[in-house]
Amino acid sequence: MALIETEAVVLRTLKYGESDAILTLLTPGMGRISAIAKGARKPTSKQGGRLQPGVRLNLSAAEGRGDLLTLRSAQVVDAGAGLWMDGYRLRAAGSVLEVAMRVVPEQVDAEAPYNLVTRALALIARTTARDTPPRLDPYVLGVQAKLLAVSGLVPQLGSCAACSGPPPLVGFSAAAGGGVCPSCVVGSGAEALDPAAADALVALLARPLAEAPDAVSPAAAPGVERIAALMLREHLGVTLRSATPL
Repeated sequence: MALIETEAVVLRTLKYGESDAILTLLTPGMGRISAIAKGARKPTSKQGGRLQPGVRLNLSAAEGRGDLLTLRSAQVVDAGAGLWMDGYRLRAAGSVLEVAMRVVPEQVDAEAPYNLVTRALALIARTTARDTPPRLDPYVLGVQAKLLAVSGLVPQLGSCAACSGPPPLVGFSAAAGGGVCPSCVVGSGAEALDPAAADALVALLARPLAEAPDAVSPAAAPGVERIAALMLREHLGVTLRSATPL
């Protein structure tokens, strides 16, 4: 069996059988992969505590006949200790891990998404709880916006996505790919577009992730989440459980 050695972030851990665990992992070179950690849930296992969501690892895994790898060893690079000390941080990190798990494809070069996710977790581990729900944390929204860009799904917000006409844009149509003008909004099924949300999304795309709190205000955050959710559902068939229901 070929042995794979890579850095990875644990996106999800599922119980399997009496003592095993199935891991969903994000890697820089292979995108999203799955691996079985045999015996990881035994009380005597040295690996169990290392395999929690949000933990960054150096691991080796053996290829088998299917897509499921077999974990051989794992060493912690970053335990994300700050995430476990606060409920707000933990839920915000969970939102980041979910969007990565749902959006990043399997078996692809994913260096940019990997760096984005690890950066976001590091920032969230040091952030202060805000008055808004954790899913609307600026770093969470920044990850969603930048993963839209990586997926080629940046919404058109500078001109009408339907006719290419100039602003004002009064509606948002995921099917059209962005904002729509007063003429095109009629009968299109588009939702009302919050200009502050559109400006915030553009700012999130333009700025480094560390500057996300300066890019989106609490008032604009729900609109940014809505735009991202509509684009993900329309073009990738993805509905995030952590987001406001569509």
